[in-house]
Amino acid sequence: MASKTDRQTWETFVRRPGDLREGIETPMVLRDLTPGKHKYQMRHVVAVLSRDPRETEDLLRVRTVVGVLLPETWGLKIIRALPTELPGRPYHDFYDALRRAAVSGD
Repeated sequence: MASKTDRQTWETFVRRPGDLREGIETPMVLRDLTPGKHKYQMRHVVAVLSRDPRETEDLLRVRTVVGVLLPETWGLKIIRALPTELPGRPYHDFYDALRRAAVSGD
């Protein structure tokens, strides 16, 4: 189990790697990869990314939507949590619903 002083490792999935932007608040879906009882727990958040993982609190591994792990590890700072349940129609654009939740401040 990770101690309180260890950095958490998160994972996210993106449509296009170019969608990731450094230094701006970005709505994201994260999955906890830190060993322990919360491993694989999912969160919706607004976070700021850094290409240098040494500059941030946590680490982020990125996969494509088909699950291909990209080689870079990003740094991640979670700014705020978003609701677990997002408004919208099921089986429609999830990324759009996530962006709307981030803008509305829920």
